[in-house]
Order: sequence, then structure tokens, then C-alpha cells
Amino acid sequence: MKRLFGGKKEAPPAPTLGEATETANKRGAVLDEKIKALDKQLLDFKNQLKSTRAGPAQNRIKQRALQVLKQKRMYEGQRDQLSGVVWNMEQASFASENVQTAIHVVDAMKSSTAALKTEMQKVHIDDIEDTMDDMADLLEDTNEINEALSRNYALDEEIDETELDDELAAIDEQLQLESELGETETPSYLVDEEPVPADPAAEPAQVCLCMHCEIKSKHPQSR
Repeated sequence: MKRLFGGKKEAPPAPTLGEATETANKRGAVLDEKIKALDKQLLDFKNQLKSTRAGPAQNRIKQRALQVLKQKRMYEGQRDQLSGVVWNMEQASFASENVQTAIHVVDAMKSSTAALKTEMQKVHIDDIEDTMDDMADLLEDTNEINEALSRNYALDEEIDETELDDELAAIDEQLQLESELGETETPSYLVDEEPVPADPAAEPAQVCLCMHCEIKSKHPQSR
């Protein structure tokens, strides 16, 4: 039956704003070319009027120039109308793009919100607070352990500021005395209490206990 009577033809898809804008821009370019051609003709008529004397010939040139000028005004009016249409379509296209962008952003935000809700179900605020409290207790215990390990029991904590001042004054006097004695003399704190023999390696003198030496020592020989 469709072959005999023909079926209903499907309507062509409506053009998009981008396609309509492109078609209008092409039409505007054609009008601009026509206006340029008419401007060239008007310039030729102007030159002819300059070289033609007043009379019927000049009047005919003016009539032809008026016809070209009317045609030019018509094309300019169409171009201006077409420019307005293009402007409106561009505004509509811009608004449509903004709507599409907003829809895309909203969809992305919905997806992110759903994912965030799923992840937040795994997190419990009470567990976080308990963990932070335990961490604070452990840090406090660690500080107490470090203080205990670093404590020095060899120092006398009973020393007051008076004893410290006396000790510093004694050190100052000692240094002043050493500077007065000079660099060649050995400081007192470097001198040994027992004298050191001149030659520690020298053997002690042997004493003879025979009778002859004893008599000789009692009666020394006169020179």
C-alpha cells in the first residue's frame, strides 16, 4: 500500500542554532559583496558625471545612479536585519550553552555528593574523638618517660645562687692571679705537691762501711 499511495514522509530534523547562525552569516557575506559591487558602480557614475556636460546625457546617468543607490539601500537594510537575527541567535546559543554547562555541573555535584555520603558512612566522629584522646594520653605518657630517663641524680639540687656567685668569684680571682704571674710560671693547680728529683733515673750514692773509710772520713787529709 505504501508503494501505491506513498507513506508519510518523515520531517527533516530541525537545524541547530549553530547551523542557522552559519547560514545567516553566509547570507550576510553575500549581501556585503553585492553592496561592494554597487559602490563600485556608483563611483563609476560619479566619474561619468564629472566628464559629462549638463543635459539629457547627464540626467540619464543620474537616473541610473539613483536606481543603483536604491538597490544598495535595500541590500543594506537586509544586511542590518540579518545582523540582528544573527545577534539574537548567538545570544540564544550562548544561553543554551550556559544551561548545558549548568546541567553538567549539577550532575557532577550530585555524583560527588552521593560518593561523599557513602564515604562519610565509614567515618564516625566518636571514634575520631576517642582516637585523639588516646593519642593525647600516649603523648603525655611518653613525655613523662622522657623526663624520668633524662633525670640526673648526680647533681646536687641544693646549690643556691650564693654558692654559685662565690664559685664564680673564686674562678675569676684564680684567672686574674695566673695572668699576673705570667705565662712562664706554672699555675698553682699544675704544680705537684711532692718535689720531683732532677734525675729520676740516677742511682743513689753507695756508702762504704769499712773501718778504713770510716777513719778517713773522721780525719780528712789536710791540703
